[in-house]
Amino acid sequence: MSKKRIILGYLIFAVIVIILYFSFQNFSPGVSVIDEQDVEAITILVEKGEGLKEIGQKLKDQGLIKNIKTFEIYAFLSRAKNKFWPGEYKVEIGMGLKDLVKSLISSPLAQEKEVTFIEGWTNKEVEKFLKKQEIISEEEFLLALNTISQNQEILDKYEFLSEAVEKSSKEAMLQGYLFPDTYRFYKETTAEAIIKKTLENFDEKIGIELRQRAEQAGRNIFEIVTMASLIEKEAALDQDRRLIADIFWKRLKVGWALESCATINYILGVPKARLSFEDTRIPSPYNTYLNAGLPPGPINNPGLSSIKAALDPLENDYCCFLSTDQGEMIFSQTIEEHNRNKNLYLK
Repeated sequence: MSKKRIILGYLIFAVIVIILYFSFQNFSPGVSVIDEQDVEAITILVEKGEGLKEIGQKLKDQGLIKNIKTFEIYAFLSRAKNKFWPGEYKVEIGMGLKDLVKSLISSPLAQEKEVTFIEGWTNKEVEKFLKKQEIISEEEFLLALNTISQNQEILDKYEFLSEAVEKSSKEAMLQGYLFPDTYRFYKETTAEAIIKKTLENFDEKIGIELRQRAEQAGRNIFEIVTMASLIEKEAALDQDRRLIADIFWKRLKVGWALESCATINYILGVPKARLSFEDTRIPSPYNTYLNAGLPPGPINNPGLSSIKAALDPLENDYCCFLSTDQGEMIFSQTIEEHNRNKNLYLK
């Protein structure tokens, strides 16, 4: 190919780029607006890590553009590709592509809000907290949990959810996997986006090593998380948690009911410091006084410490334990010793 043809080719390409660029300037990709008084403004949320394709999809879903690729090309030609920062942006329906991109690379309307999910919270407690923080609306969270539980793409991505979805009730769907941690969300973040972020965090925190340890112990992640949720409510110190884990696993091995007070408090909905005999007789599949084995699923979303305790129990000769009013754990090697300790510490 001659040098002249190469130069001609570059010139033609440059002319096409220029024509495309300037044609995009006044291109209105969405719904046209006739009366300025009828202009409708909507909020677009750009989340951390989203690229042109994800942003373009949101714009298309809102009717702001008709073609994602057109948006991507213009953002590239106008050198706006790397100028889309996380945040909320106000845009008008029917605005031209030039003004639309200009609005999306301006200063965001709102900054992220930092929130912390506490270890041991149930799904309902997470929902209540998010509503109080004005991040989600009424019932949105529980509805999103059920929607995600039916999303095969999510279930394929996180293999540990398969058994959780199969065995969980509607009220406790995905409970145990909304990893307790500090997160940053925008006010307009959807409940579905929040749940996906906690699942991703759970997946990262568990990692390959903990999965391998569970496999070596002959247990799956569902069993580990369910056990961890009991441990989370039974003790606060890591060593106590590991001791209790060993006691509980031993009980399961010999068919002895776990008799976890945490499961009764979960059934009651309002924790009680001291359970009555009648409390322990409440008919429920979660009642580990009446039913041997693990409860149907996690009773809360446990933290990493409790999950590690369930995976790494501290071998001991104890069979029972109790917690004093001061929070001290008292362990016993026999039922007789346990009964004496109850009379001594639980007055």
